Amino acid sequence: MADDDYYEVWLSILGRVSRSRFVDLILDRAGVTLDPELCRYLIHLDLRGPIGVLELAELAEHNHPKASRSLARLEQLGLVARAPDPHDRRVKTASLTAEGRGVVEAINRGRRRVLDEVFTGWSDRDRAELARLTGRFADGMVALMDTGPAAGGAASPSDA
Repeated sequence: MADDDYYEVWLSILGRVSRSRFVDLILDRAGVTLDPELCRYLIHLDLRGPIGVLELAELAEHNHPKASRSLARLEQLGLVARAPDPHDRRVKTASLTAEGRGVVEAINRGRRRVLDEVFTGWSDRDRAELARLTGRFADGMVALMDTGPAAGGAASPSDA
């Protein structure tokens, strides 16, 4: 496969999995009826919690008021607990409750179900090779992002 072929596949994947229909599919397979935006907060908290609202807002790419309202809703639902930060009493951190962790586990099972459906008919070897190559690709992307913009300045919009 030529580099241009992979570029087209990559753009197609990014475009399709960014759609709300993809998230809806995962939540359907998970049996989760919670708003997808709130699910994003739960997933971030599972990966990084307990954390403060500012850090959570940054992770979710939302502003502070939106993140604060979302956390309040999750707290009302019993999925998140808030507590003073032990290192800075001015900050309240959020973490998953047992029920919130259960929702995240259901979402993870939903993701697995989607993958199992997609990989129906694939050999174990093909699945392993895809995982190996995708991991290599992701590692290369992260390494590139970690080095920052290329010498000579940022790319122009037409370069993207």
